Amino acid sequence: MRGKKYVVAVGTVCMDEYYRGVNWPEEGDKSLVKAGGCKVGGMIPNAACVFAGYGVKTYFYDVVNESAQTRKLLEDLESYGLDTSPVVYDPSLPDTKCIIVLSEGERTILVVDGEKPTLKLEGERLELFRSAAYIYSAVSEMKHFADPVELAKDLKAHGAQLVFDVETANCSEEDEELLMCADILFYNEYAFESFRKEKSNEEYIEYLLGRGIKIITVTYGEKGSSTYTDRERNQTGAAKFEVSDPTGAGDTFNSSFVRCLLEGMDIHRAAEFANMAAGYAVTRLGPKGGVQSVEHVEQLLKENPLKQIKV
Repeated sequence: MRGKKYVVAVGTVCMDEYYRGVNWPEEGDKSLVKAGGCKVGGMIPNAACVFAGYGVKTYFYDVVNESAQTRKLLEDLESYGLDTSPVVYDPSLPDTKCIIVLSEGERTILVVDGEKPTLKLEGERLELFRSAAYIYSAVSEMKHFADPVELAKDLKAHGAQLVFDVETANCSEEDEELLMCADILFYNEYAFESFRKEKSNEEYIEYLLGRGIKIITVTYGEKGSSTYTDRERNQTGAAKFEVSDPTGAGDTFNSSFVRCLLEGMDIHRAAEFANMAAGYAVTRLGPKGGVQSVEHVEQLLKENPLKQIKV
């Protein structure tokens, strides 16, 4: 595998159950929703499918049961071009699902905890991880491995770069050491506000860069994104499209950005491409609305150039 530009995506595949409502209720209140069907989802596999749509060789790793639903989930991922050969099977696990409620251009996601067992990488799977260009995951997913910090250090020592989609739900202060093993961190604006705490935006960015993070990106929805390295800053506006379903827009941005890095592009070009890809993703219903070709995104950029400010 050495010398090949490929990505290993580590995360949970699940069945997304969609519902539509006028608004999300206050705690203890009641709200009427209408069923909107089911789609195969999960933030890491969503991003992995976007990678594959761009022609990036992408392996998917998860531990799953052997039910008919799981087979359907994996077949769906394979239909997008993902290589699911690293998947581990454990028949004792339950089926996985998320509940997604769409309301007024936004969405609320309830993740049903699948309670994965402790995992250990060895043999061919370990070599696959070590030889990857990027490991795309989240702290909550990497925590399932035995001694995840040592594993992260091992993968980095072999040349793999770690990319984490930072989420507030399953990442706490106790996970700081693992978080700081990353080469690239992607935050949405809410996660960034939560993690920086009393620090100013700039203070937190300097803190992360000082801990060895190479690239930090914060997405702001319709306001675009900001990207930081130890030498550069970038701000890029968002693409303006009518929102149908924002589910998966962040996944699309992240994987689109990393795809550009894989091709040797700088952070300015990567941010422009990723913002356009994410902007288009919200026009389509379902978590994989961002799966598209490089040529399609490039054409959208020609037709709708984005404002970019180098700071």
